[in-house]
Amino acid sequence: MATTKKISALFCFSALFCLFFTINHAISESDHMKTFCDESSKNTTRNNTTYNTNLNTLLSTLSNQSSFANYYNLTTGLASDTVHGMFLCTGDVNRTTCNACVKKATIEIAKNCTNHREAIIYYVDCMVRYSDKFFLSTLETHPSYWWSSHDLIPKSFGKFGQRLSNKMGEVIVRSSLLSSSFTPYYVMDTTRFDDKYDLESIVQCIPYLDPKNCTTCLKLAFQELTECCGDQLWAFIFTPKCMVSFDTYTSSLPPLPPPSHSGTFWIRGDNKILGGMVLAVAFSVFALLGLV
Repeated sequence: MATTKKISALFCFSALFCLFFTINHAISESDHMKTFCDESSKNTTRNNTTYNTNLNTLLSTLSNQSSFANYYNLTTGLASDTVHGMFLCTGDVNRTTCNACVKKATIEIAKNCTNHREAIIYYVDCMVRYSDKFFLSTLETHPSYWWSSHDLIPKSFGKFGQRLSNKMGEVIVRSSLLSSSFTPYYVMDTTRFDDKYDLESIVQCIPYLDPKNCTTCLKLAFQELTECCGDQLWAFIFTPKCMVSFDTYTSSLPPLPPPSHSGTFWIRGDNKILGGMVLAVAFSVFALLGLV
């Protein structure tokens, strides 16, 4: 009987551990936001082996270059077989994270947009794009994609909307002065309000834009973000040429760890909660079977 109890307990614990590992893996790794394959260019590469070869070369080069920089653009091929491409990693990630993100993105965009001459993919930490048309210097705001919190700003934050608008306006102006910096157009600002909360504001444009178009891109992206998510605790938007995000932290608490990602929303701190739940249930299973 004791042997049966032990086997049952081990089975239950193993199942719970596998469940926790699966959930934890999904939360920490599922940072793919959205892939856009240009439907107007669908099937135009099916029999064009030269274009496909150039595209594969371009994506491979982008993946390799992400070990050395957070931005890179490239053109391969000639005439109708020309492919233009780029990647951009967010300014707050290191080379290792950037490289891992771009590698995943280049694999996914090749797999999901087979036979398309134009596509763009957004991850939380990076974006990758390719096209048979030159696109780097033009201002584009779509396709865009945003994520946001499911929690609303508390009333205790006061005039949050106005503060967010003022601070983001200031950050956008500052970014326009950084076209030649080590990470062009990237600004991250954290400001404390009323000793109640910190507001973190982040903006970034691709280096190829001129300052005027960068400012316009950021303003339009922020407008879209506030229209959808201005009353949320945090929100993030990626467009083809820039990204904008804001986040709030309670000042009386230590800074929260970087958000993990799952599905269509960010989950904060749930790994520890899930781990505690699994351990608690496991302990209960052992107790029930008389093994603790």
